[in-house]
Amino acid sequence: MTKDIDFPPNPGADPFAALSLGELGDPRMPLVIWTGHLDEGFSVHPHRHPRAQLTLCFDGLVRVEIGEDTWFIPDRHGIWIPSGMSHQLSTRSPVELQNFYLHPRPATRSGLPDKPTVVRATPLLRGIARRLAPEVVDRLSPAQYRRLVWVALDEMSRLERPDLRLPGGRDPRLAKVMEHLLASPEDSQGLARLAQQAGTSERTLARLFRSETGLNWRDWRARMRFMLALEGLEMGQSSTALAARLGYSNTSAFVASFRRHFGMPPSAWRKRN
Repeated sequence: MTKDIDFPPNPGADPFAALSLGELGDPRMPLVIWTGHLDEGFSVHPHRHPRAQLTLCFDGLVRVEIGEDTWFIPDRHGIWIPSGMSHQLSTRSPVELQNFYLHPRPATRSGLPDKPTVVRATPLLRGIARRLAPEVVDRLSPAQYRRLVWVALDEMSRLERPDLRLPGGRDPRLAKVMEHLLASPEDSQGLARLAQQAGTSERTLARLFRSETGLNWRDWRARMRFMLALEGLEMGQSSTALAARLGYSNTSAFVASFRRHFGMPPSAWRKRN
């Protein structure tokens, strides 16, 4: 059994109640679920488990780190994490989470992704999680449990998959620049200066961005700012404050850029999500 904790139980609950949810366990229970609320600023250390995991986020935003990549999960979205993949999570606001721990066999048969994937949550899955939560699942008959699992698997395979990933980099020079920009997103200096600070050439740094992220450095920085904007909106920050924090010349420039990327202004995204 892994020593990693899959996810903490509800505050005040038995601290060992959730330790084994991600283990393979009884094959007759292909899907087990944890539900609960977490406060702003909560974090869980990197861990892995044999079961695949679908985490759904409601009424808040979480940041998930998997390998070199960072994933931003806003309200009514989630992330699929294949079995055995190390990951860590932190909250940026109070949030309700639902964790679906799925045995790898039905996960493979259901055609679910073989890599981390952001998905859009549905009311149906939210309702199934509440029906299969630990405190009520024992009230179901085996037939009722199986029917709910079948519906859940079918719904998981059909979820929309918006791209809310910020690609990371393995090369130390690239990672250093990324860490700097994430810590200081308002920094608008050019690639040449960033390369100099990282101890490399502008040409090499440009090549690293393209080869390791699939984006040129300007597109990567723009995506970083959009992801941080979503995080800020979930935390209640205004467009004016976000424009200043993210290095835009003024609020109008930020709103116009956000609209081009997401198809709606920040105010509409806040209402929708």
